[in-house]
Amino acid sequence: MADDRDLKMRPNNDIDSRVTRILAQESEVKQLRVDAHGRKIDVGFYRPPSQELFQRVQMQVRREFDGEWEISVQPSAPSPLFHRHRINDHITEFHRAHPAVEPSLIWKRIPLPKWRNRPVPPATIRDYRIMLALVGVCGMSGLAGFALQRAAYPGGPIIVSFAIAYIAGGWFATQDVWLGLKQRRIDVQFLMIFVALGAATVRAWTEGATLLFLFSLSNALEQFANHRTKKTIESLLKSAPQRALGREGQSWIEVSIDEIRPDDELLVKPGELFPVDGVVIEGATSADESALTGESLPVSKGVGDSVSSGTLNLDGEAVIRASREEQESALQRILSLIQTAQQQKAPAQRFTDSFSRYYTWFALSLSALLFVILLSIHKPLAEAFYRTMTLLVVASPCALVLSIPSAILVAIAAGARNGILFRGGVAIENLGGVNQFAFDKTGTLTKGTLVVSKIDILDECNENAALSIAAAVARFSTHPLARAIMQEADGRRLPAIQAVDFQNIPGFGMKASVNGDTVLVGSRRLLTDRGIALPKMPAVSDAEVWIAARQPIAVIYLRDEIRPAAKSVIAFLKRNAIAVALLTGDRAAAADAVAAQVGIKEVHAEIAPDAKLQCVHRWRQEGKKVAMVGDGINDAPSLTAADVAIGMGARGSDAALEQADVILMHDKIENVEQAVILSRRARAIIHQNIVISLGVILLLVISALAGKINLTLGVIGCPAPVALSPGMMRELHDKTEASPIPPPRCRR
Repeated sequence: MADDRDLKMRPNNDIDSRVTRILAQESEVKQLRVDAHGRKIDVGFYRPPSQELFQRVQMQVRREFDGEWEISVQPSAPSPLFHRHRINDHITEFHRAHPAVEPSLIWKRIPLPKWRNRPVPPATIRDYRIMLALVGVCGMSGLAGFALQRAAYPGGPIIVSFAIAYIAGGWFATQDVWLGLKQRRIDVQFLMIFVALGAATVRAWTEGATLLFLFSLSNALEQFANHRTKKTIESLLKSAPQRALGREGQSWIEVSIDEIRPDDELLVKPGELFPVDGVVIEGATSADESALTGESLPVSKGVGDSVSSGTLNLDGEAVIRASREEQESALQRILSLIQTAQQQKAPAQRFTDSFSRYYTWFALSLSALLFVILLSIHKPLAEAFYRTMTLLVVASPCALVLSIPSAILVAIAAGARNGILFRGGVAIENLGGVNQFAFDKTGTLTKGTLVVSKIDILDECNENAALSIAAAVARFSTHPLARAIMQEADGRRLPAIQAVDFQNIPGFGMKASVNGDTVLVGSRRLLTDRGIALPKMPAVSDAEVWIAARQPIAVIYLRDEIRPAAKSVIAFLKRNAIAVALLTGDRAAAADAVAAQVGIKEVHAEIAPDAKLQCVHRWRQEGKKVAMVGDGINDAPSLTAADVAIGMGARGSDAALEQADVILMHDKIENVEQAVILSRRARAIIHQNIVISLGVILLLVISALAGKINLTLGVIGCPAPVALSPGMMRELHDKTEASPIPPPRCRR
């Protein structure tokens, strides 16, 4: 097995490195066949993999091969872990050394998820403080040069002042332009540098310096917005510690988080953060999970309870067994989603990026044509060049290009502060146009935890006595129904009754001896199979747990508790002309009961994941824009097919979160309402910015062609739409209220 130093020396974006990491961590994997064209990975095993193993390998493969990658024509240095065979231009096979007698391979295919909106490389990250400092130098030097010019000083100091302003204002833009030229690409930054140099040639020093000042200020503020957004998001989650105490024999030694593997045992002391996801195996404590789940009260943790990385151990020592590596923890999963959000562009932003590239060539061509026409009608060279530079300035799409990203960043930050993580601008724009919502039931509209709804007594004992008997038997079980009965008994502070000779009856219930009597606790069939006659009871949607000794004692009804805010969220969507449906694999009676309580009319119950998928496809074929809200693995296909996938961040499965465009980090269903309001406001602001920017550009271009505007006014008018954006976007920072908002226009 390759050692850690060998793995760290390999470049992260190399195919060989990805395969090396998979083979190093998954010893059961014998061979991988990588198809770059079809984006499929075939994995070979000698023995049929368990479901748990295959899911782990699948997650590892998808994490390694996320984003853009290709198979290199030139292979890397030989690897100690595998041999490489190139099948064709896009398929390469990697396998371990062949044993003397090699059994036939069992192949499993892992299709890689295709991003509906492919992430783009992140923008160059620069220190906004340095950028703002250079903006200040540019502004002060430009003002000094202007003052010296007005005071009729000799040319030397004026040239020096403006030269400093030009260098400071164009420092970072020139680097970007040079990089773009090497890639045979020009954009709005090239236009700005070209115009500034052109202004200098006609001795319009002040106008050129002003243009560079405004443009560098816009870039610095964009970097500042990136910085603030990053800080806002980082503050939502506490960073996990870098080291932990791991068990080695009978002692505890300090280990790096990177060295922790599943099944390692770790000691977490009071006041420390749980370093990885795990299960408590010794001790008892309580945990502050507010940073991860939004739960304000401490959560008790005992043997068998799960803990999440980044949550705080409050008042007791606990030994946990790691269930995931640090990079696969719930904390890191959410952080990786945030990083993806920063790398995705909204449709409007992609439009402006593409538009600006082509438009830059159009502006240059139009300006060149104007220059030729002016010379052909015998205008002086200086005047022709001055008017050409004026046209280039006013035709610049800088306002259009800068206004969209700023709106997206503000919206992402505003959502993050409320526990709503948008996976980039695509999600923001798409959610603003949704007119059909579909909700999963369990864990989405409901809390996913069972509670006792009522107890029917069938003999002479009272309700508390029947519950005490049931709790005495249930105390030995980890079944969700048994846990709910125990919690109800503990909540009522009922005295514990001793039970012995416990026996679990898989699929039916359990039995034990209580006060010398054999007591059965479980399904109706558990009792009838043992000859106990049961009375006829009215049909209900709740789960039933029967209690009987020689005769029936009681029936305990349990139901999944509905989230308190679910009804108001459904009402909000209906008020805003958004259709709502419930998609669930649960029983029809249970689904109808939940739907009636929250106000949903359209219910699809007892359906498999493929049927959920068909519902989403049908709505989209009808021309609707669909949002799906879910949390489970069975929701992943329909989440993938929806225009907007909304996942429950705290209890959501890996598969559901992998497909989610919007994450409700605190599992608060009420944040659906906030997300819709925020996205519609952001969408409206984006459209306003586009219309205003294009309108101003058109007006200034017409004025420049007619010779009605000079370079100074052109420089001032170019960034005018950007100046309007902060006022428009300020409302995104305000607390959104559940007030009716205009519905999106539906295409007929």
